[in-house]
Amino acid sequence: MKKIFPIIITFIIFFFTISISNSNEKIVFIDFEYIINNSDRGKLIFKNLNDKRNNNIEILKLDEKKLKDEENDIKLKKEIISKDELKKKILSLNDNVKKYQNKKKTMEDELNKIKNKEMNNFMSQINSLLENYMKEQSADIMLNSKNILIGKKTINKTKDILELVNEKIK
Repeated sequence: MKKIFPIIITFIIFFFTISISNSNEKIVFIDFEYIINNSDRGKLIFKNLNDKRNNNIEILKLDEKKLKDEENDIKLKKEIISKDELKKKILSLNDNVKKYQNKKKTMEDELNKIKNKEMNNFMSQINSLLENYMKEQSADIMLNSKNILIGKKTINKTKDILELVNEKIK
């Protein structure tokens, strides 16, 4: 009994000194991708990029058609023209194909550069709005909902942030 008494006292003291931990931080979460895709500015950026991409595709289709016409012309005339002239036309076609490939790569790079510039600018504007929102709402932590399994709907501030982005960023 003398050995059990100190163990019981230790357990009693241990259980009474444990306090329930409560967090005082205000946590909110947003769907950042939803905000980017559904904000007025985000829609405009994606529309402009899509228009530019479609314009590039049309230009490349015309160039591709010219190359196919040139290739067909060579095939039709290969029996009629001299070997030297045939070599010249084939070399010219190969040069034009290389120019086409370079043009296509340049257009893709230019489009990616524009996309990165526009999106980085837009995201920096959103980030400054998020910082101000956190200060105004006394939020300590803001998480992306993509990284959250489940949470209260009351701490999902996606719609509030979307309205703020549409209002402040034109």
